[in-house]
Amino acid sequence: MKLLFCLCLIAICPPSAAQDTDIIPYLEAWKVSNRSQSYRAQVFFDSLRIHKSEIIYRKKYLDHIAKLRQYLQHNPNRRLEVRLMMFEIMAGREYQIENRYYTTIDEAIKKAYPLRDDQLNAELYSIRADIPPAPETHLLYNLKAIEIQRRIGFEHFPYVQNRFFGVSYVLYGQGDYIQAIAYGRQCLKKWELDTAHRDPRVFIFQCDILGAAYKKLNQFDSVRKYYNRILQALNQEPDQKVASLWRGIALGNIGQTYTKELRFSEALPLLTEYLQNSLAYPDSLNIAMAQNAFASFYFQQKRYDQALLAARQAWQIANRQHIYAELTTSADLLSAICRQTGQADSAFYYHERSDSFKEITRERIKKRELSVVNAQIAFDNLRYSLVLTQSLANKEKSIRNAVLAGIVLLTVIALLLYNRKRVKDQYQMRVMALKHDAAKRDIQEAREKISVFTNNLIEKNELIRNLEQQLANTRPAGSEISEQLLNYPLLTEEGWEQFRKAFTKVYPAFFNNLRRNIDNLTPAMERLAALVFLQLTNYQIANTLGISKDSVARSKRRLRTGLTLAAEQSLEDYIGTLA
Repeated sequence: MKLLFCLCLIAICPPSAAQDTDIIPYLEAWKVSNRSQSYRAQVFFDSLRIHKSEIIYRKKYLDHIAKLRQYLQHNPNRRLEVRLMMFEIMAGREYQIENRYYTTIDEAIKKAYPLRDDQLNAELYSIRADIPPAPETHLLYNLKAIEIQRRIGFEHFPYVQNRFFGVSYVLYGQGDYIQAIAYGRQCLKKWELDTAHRDPRVFIFQCDILGAAYKKLNQFDSVRKYYNRILQALNQEPDQKVASLWRGIALGNIGQTYTKELRFSEALPLLTEYLQNSLAYPDSLNIAMAQNAFASFYFQQKRYDQALLAARQAWQIANRQHIYAELTTSADLLSAICRQTGQADSAFYYHERSDSFKEITRERIKKRELSVVNAQIAFDNLRYSLVLTQSLANKEKSIRNAVLAGIVLLTVIALLLYNRKRVKDQYQMRVMALKHDAAKRDIQEAREKISVFTNNLIEKNELIRNLEQQLANTRPAGSEISEQLLNYPLLTEEGWEQFRKAFTKVYPAFFNNLRRNIDNLTPAMERLAALVFLQLTNYQIANTLGISKDSVARSKRRLRTGLTLAAEQSLEDYIGTLA
């Protein structure tokens, strides 16, 4: 018995505490909805990133996700569901399977909407900016995240600088250099806000974008300022190959500013190291950019042969890799060199190629701008659909509450009606019981009356025998005998009616069944059938009805004919079944 009890407990109890302890930290952190929620959730993202290359931890995290899913099946919670979806997406990104979760992030945004938690929405927008990767959504969702983070306070969010870097990067690609600079400077301004969550390479990338944007605006002091910051930051770069490439990029861009300012002696060693480091890496983009930088360097000194060689090398590399920005630069340089050297056809050819590349670039920028507009429209539609869905949900909730209230009201009314009907039914049952008792008494009285009638008939038969004997001995007047017979109950209409009523109470179906079996039923037939049913003999029937025994026999034959009985069927047995 004890064993059976223990087995039942095991069957109905939830998983053991030892299993649940694995997910308790997640549940405690993810249930938080105050300003600390973002950093509490970030702890688990950091753990994923730190241990992403360790197989044992990967298995552990996937096991935790499965347990959390199982927990939510039994304990639904919208906030926890959203947090778990975010954790799955981040795990997918660290394990390089993020493409499986491209649709999950939109589902998470929709699921989070009813929570009305802007901080949670900002976190979701930050993830949506990168997954799935697309420049238009990268710009839009980073801007949306920054808008909310600014309102709540940047200090409550990790990786704030990455949001500004993402916007600056896309704006530079769209040719909006002023805004790219504005957001890039905000990125660096927020760099010290959260020292635990920052990538040194993001700092280098951001300084590169700022330097490149200032170079487009011919603000050379600012160009040198940000590339010098890259040179300082490279002291902390652990990968010497990467450090060498970026040192060349920084020096090369500084050298290009010197070229623009005709400071050729200062520019030459910087450009040389740029090209050498790019070739050593090797990096096609920077090789093409370094060759174009040398072509410009030589062109401005009117060293056209060297400029032509460098421009052609840049052209070949950029054309092979479809680097349209450097193809445009090299085409412009080649066109200018050919014009200076009197090669008009070549100058025209490269000029046309330059225009075609610029058109491709413009089309790309237009597509990106259109994509951003479409992304904004899609975002607005999403927000509208969420608002509409929430409105419908609220409406459904109101309707559901009204329906429930109506059901409760109808239930109360139904109970009252049921109670009323029950009381009424009880009353009717009591009345019916009283009527039934009265009917039983009436039937009993009728039985007694029939018994009395039957006894009277027997007595009359005895009296008739006595009268017959008297007639044989003495002959009284016929009128006196007739008067005595008329006093017998069934020989008068009144007597018959009294008998009939009493008989019907005891056997209510008899006369109806008889009437259904005989089309032209006469009162005489009814009387005869009733007396036959009472099992009287022909002699008793004759005396009762005041007719002869032969007349009784003939009446029975007529009754038998009316009932259409077979020859072998007994009239008495058949009539006995009619009650």
